[in-house]
Parts: sequence; structure tokens; C-alpha cells
Amino acid sequence: MPGEWELIILVDDNPANLRTGKNVLSDKYSVFTVPSAEKMFDVLEKNKPALILLDIDMPGMDGYEAIKILKAKEETRNIPVIFLTGKADTSDELEGLSLGAIDYITKPFIPPLLLKRIEVHLLVESQRRQLKHYNDYLQRAFSTYLSGEVVQDIMADPSRLRLGGSKRRMTTIFTDIQDFSHIAEKLDPEDLVRLLNIYLSGLSDIILEQRGTIDKYVGDAIMAFFGAPLEVPDHALRACTAAILMRRKERELNDEFLETGLSPAPLLTRIGINTGDMVAGNMGSQRKMNYTIMGNAVNIGSRLEGLNKMYGTGILVSEDTIRETRDNFFIRRLDRVRPVGISVPLQIYELIEFSASASEEQREVVDLFHAALDLFERRDWAGAGAAFQGVLDRFPQDKPSAVFLERCGDNRKTPPPPDWDGVLELKNK
Repeated sequence: MPGEWELIILVDDNPANLRTGKNVLSDKYSVFTVPSAEKMFDVLEKNKPALILLDIDMPGMDGYEAIKILKAKEETRNIPVIFLTGKADTSDELEGLSLGAIDYITKPFIPPLLLKRIEVHLLVESQRRQLKHYNDYLQRAFSTYLSGEVVQDIMADPSRLRLGGSKRRMTTIFTDIQDFSHIAEKLDPEDLVRLLNIYLSGLSDIILEQRGTIDKYVGDAIMAFFGAPLEVPDHALRACTAAILMRRKERELNDEFLETGLSPAPLLTRIGINTGDMVAGNMGSQRKMNYTIMGNAVNIGSRLEGLNKMYGTGILVSEDTIRETRDNFFIRRLDRVRPVGISVPLQIYELIEFSASASEEQREVVDLFHAALDLFERRDWAGAGAAFQGVLDRFPQDKPSAVFLERCGDNRKTPPPPDWDGVLELKNK
């Protein structure tokens, strides 16, 4: 069978024209001659030519009808078509080109000129295919960092991806596995790499599906953001959605890991999310750049991830994030905290579930907890302690209640000063 780049199909109802055309073309190309458009489609079922030379005036299906069918089919629309015809009117040429032909040549033709025009068109087509291959490669490469939807947007309008940094409001997300070092030390290196690759792939896919950008992996940790390089108006909503879906994916993966013995213990992901003004762009040097985000709001997201350890929670989010997600999520109000290096106190929340999916048990825990927290914030240590103990009597595994119960005891022994504003000063990062 002729190669893809050397086969030309010549379509003409006149046998003399077919003989002449084949004689001219055969020195450089493999040629199939067919007497009608209908026969051309039979040939195309088993052959993909580099180019079709198509007459217009033919009995049965004419050239105009034939090219419409060619351009309508996925498998043939990219085959270059040149009209080779006796119709010399400008209106005919305009119609032929408007239907998708790459050239329009009238008969009788000059053989060297026909060959040269075919050569030029095939060269252009070859370069177009190479460029498409290169673009496809770039798209696959970028898709390992950005969602496919974001990559398509950038390729449609490359100017939207600006070099340097630009300030914008975004949402950042940090993840980490609780006590992963203890799990890692029980695995040989190959199993550890396999475990991490499966885990990181599962969580990263969710981030990308929500139009997030993967910034970097640090061991078992993921840093990602929503809202750059393209603006995503609902970045906070997408980040919180990703966090809940990641925790669900984690449970699915843990079933697989424990069943196969790949992990000696369940993986428990801690997630921190913050929304605010950040600078996104290419940072580094001319020789080594990284598209990343910077700013105080980014640091807060990292701090929130670490705070999960203190509260025994899975996902902590800032008030700025909650404010932009409206009532889409079921949350628990926790503390007002002042992390190390952060001057303005932060109201933090535990992100529990989508509002529509929260269970009755989750709702009861949060209602009881909030009632106890109200007493705590009013400095009623005894009443708050009793209320938090009541939560634990019904739900012994509720770690935030245990944390606040202990703080109630500490405050009864050593009351905070009269000007206490309820803000928890954090000593460690």
C-alpha cells in the first residue's frame, strides 16, 4: 500500500484526462485514478492519500458535492483537496475555495506548474502536521500541571499567559499525609514510590478536574492553587470541592491499599485552604523559572494545613474562603487564631461536607459543638467544659471537642487576662 505522504487520488470522468494526469504525476507520486466521486469514496475506505485532485463537472456526484462530504467526515476532513477542472470562471473558483479546497487549477494545465504547486502544498501540509504534533506534545506536557480545560483556553489565547508576576485574588490549597514518615519507614523504596504515585495521581486528578494548577510536590505533600494562570471566578468553591472529593478519594484508595497490603496503615490527608490576594507568575531566574504563587495569603494556607494536627481535623479553611463559597458547604466554626508571622487574627473553620450531603450525625455534632463554643467565648469555662464533655459523651471520637475541653480546664486553673479577645496565639508554625 502506498505511504501516506506519496499517494495522490486523481478523480476525473474523462479517461484521457486520467491518463495524462497519471503520466505527469507518476514520476514523483503513487497515483490512484478513479472515474467518479462515488468511486473515490470506495478507494478512501482502504487508503488515506496525501492529496486529492478533484474534477468538478462529473455525472452523478459533482466535485462540489464530493468536497462537502469529505469535509463533513472526521476521517477525511483533513485530506487536502485541489480542484483540477475546466471551469474557469472566477465565481467557480471562489465557490471551490470557500468549500475547503486548498487550490484551484484549470485545465489544460502546465505539467511543471502542477507538480510544483502540489509539491508546495504537500510541504505546507507536512509542516502543519509537524506543528500539530508539537502542539499536541506541549498540550500533554502542560496537562501534567494544568487541567485540560485550562490548557485549551491558553492555547486558544496564549496572550492570557503572561510572563512575570501579576496580583490577583485566588485560592490556595495545601495537603499533607499525617505521620507519613512512620508509614514510609515500614516500606521498601519501590513500594513507597508506587504508593505515593497512586496516591498523588488520585488526588492530583481531582485538582486538575476542578481547574486547579499543581504548583509542586514535596514528598507526600501537594501545593496547588485555583485562579491562575487563567482567572477562575469560583476559585474558592472549586478548591473546597476538590478538598472534599480528595478526602473521599483517600477513603477509596485506603480500601485498595489495605486490601493489597501496599500500605501498613490508612493514609490520612490534612488539607489547608485560604483565599486572598496573591502574586502568580514565573519566579526564579532566566535559566530556571517556576510558575508559582507568593504572598501572605499563600503562607496562611500552609499554616492552616498544619493546624489540622492540633485540632484533629481533616480540612481547615479560612473565613475569606468560606465567605466566597456561600452556603455550599457544611462547616464547623472553630477558633480565632493568630499564627506565627501573621498579625491579623484569622477565623478558621473545619470543612466537613457538601451542605446537601451532610449526615444527621454530623449536623448534631456541630450544633452541640457550636453551643459549647458560644459558652467558651463568653468565658464560661465550667459551662463550656460541661457542654464539650456532653459532645464527647455522645460522640467520643470528636477531637475538636476534646481539644476545647482541655482548654476549658486550663482556663479554669489559669484564667486569661480581663482583656482577652478570644484569639489563640500560636507559638509554632
